[in-house]
Amino acid sequence: MADAKEVLVMMKDVARTRIQMLKEGVTFHNDAKREYYLQEYEKKLRDIEQLIRRLNVRLVYSSKNGPQIDGIQ
Repeated sequence: MADAKEVLVMMKDVARTRIQMLKEGVTFHNDAKREYYLQEYEKKLRDIEQLIRRLNVRLVYSSKNGPQIDGIQ
């Protein structure tokens, strides 16, 4: 799972870099396409950040419903 997180972090960095470049006007596209790609990259960045947060979540069981570990509930 660490590899998946590393890949997502790299994808996040690439998306941030590309967003910055689009905001600065570093592109061969016209303004309409630049705005479109900027919105798409920002949407993908949000999706990637959400996936990273999901990987960071740890499941916690309540003492009533959780599995027993070494006789401890």
